[in-house]
Amino acid sequence: MAMLIASLAVSAVSRDSLNDPSLAARVNGEPISLAGLAVLHSIAAHSDRRTPLNKVLASVIDNRLLGEYALRHYDDATLFPGTGVAFSRAAAVEDQLVATLRRAYKTQLDVALDKAGGLDTLVNRRHVPEQAMLEQVFPPKRGLRLNSELSTAQMAAARQIVLLSYRLPGGEAGQISLADVWLKQNIQGKTQLVGGDAGYRDQQAMQLLASRYVLDWAKHASGLAPADLALLQRAIEDRDRRGALLQLLGLAADMHYTSEHLNRLIATVTPAEIRDYYNRHQEEFRRIERVRASHIQCKEEAVCQRAYAALGKGLPFGEAARRFSDAANAAEGGALGWLLPKDGAAPWLHELAFALPPGKPSRLIREPNGSGWQIVLVEAREEGMQAPESEAVRYIASQAIGKKKALAEFKALREKLYRDADIAINPTALGFGQSALNIQEQP
Repeated sequence: MAMLIASLAVSAVSRDSLNDPSLAARVNGEPISLAGLAVLHSIAAHSDRRTPLNKVLASVIDNRLLGEYALRHYDDATLFPGTGVAFSRAAAVEDQLVATLRRAYKTQLDVALDKAGGLDTLVNRRHVPEQAMLEQVFPPKRGLRLNSELSTAQMAAARQIVLLSYRLPGGEAGQISLADVWLKQNIQGKTQLVGGDAGYRDQQAMQLLASRYVLDWAKHASGLAPADLALLQRAIEDRDRRGALLQLLGLAADMHYTSEHLNRLIATVTPAEIRDYYNRHQEEFRRIERVRASHIQCKEEAVCQRAYAALGKGLPFGEAARRFSDAANAAEGGALGWLLPKDGAAPWLHELAFALPPGKPSRLIREPNGSGWQIVLVEAREEGMQAPESEAVRYIASQAIGKKKALAEFKALREKLYRDADIAINPTALGFGQSALNIQEQP
């Protein structure tokens, strides 16, 4: 999909009026802290050092407006339909926040953890669950269906099973229960827990402790205020909701997701629109009608390799076929004549010929049944146009027109959100004002 580039005129609803030294901006009254924005900027710079601060702020604002819209109009079950087999939303957001902090403060976190003596030193006690207690959570022979969750009683029992007790450097003491570990799992992890994999269970408990250590360090030693940490979490939530919204609208490239909204738009495409699209995009509907090809067929790979080497030294293809090929048409230089798609006794050979560029022999190709090897040369091909009334034309054109309509709807929605938004910028702290916020995003 082509990139959507929209330099939105936010000056009508934005103002360079913010002078709080701790804030970069306010969006609809909600703050965007300067320190939190700096963390996001540092992470963006890990991928591209040239990423300017105004681009990061523009992205945060864009995600905020679209994320708020998604939150107002859809519930999480609609936005994130895969949470039954993936991670829960709370777990996913927390994991992303921890990953964000690790990227931004990797060196400081490593030094602090080494100074504390390593993660193991934070563990006060490791608890070995009794089998009877585990069976209250995971009854014997109980399978796990694709969207299975623990019942209320099972979750209550899981909360009573403590896997380890700890004390963090910041002074906070706590415990990690089987329920805590369960809530951090996707379907694969839950399957391992149900199966009684004690090693996996203990490893996940330590991983959860590592995440809690990062959050504790960020809270007590990073220099970030609660508002800064709140911005980082909110930025993750906004970005995720924006992405989910684009998926709902049919603008996200996900082959495993079907957008009902996009399908409805596609269903409204008229024959006249299809004909117009066909006339204006004829290059998309060219097809190869037939190809003229020759081949060299050898039972032994070594013979075929000698033929290929001879071709590389300039031996004409027909002469190489007469010298090396085992095929019945070797005396005719391996000529196959004009081929039609998927025609004849070896349709795979025809498909291969249609995929090759003309004028250059293919490399050695093993036949699907393993009985021999082939070298194929396409000598010529004839192109034509798909019929305008064909199903292929209808499908391709309808998909393209539907996506164009979805993109136009998204652009209109986005522009309205900006028109209605109240955005205040702190130009003194940022070094730029609202005029620098050109939104350039790819849906």
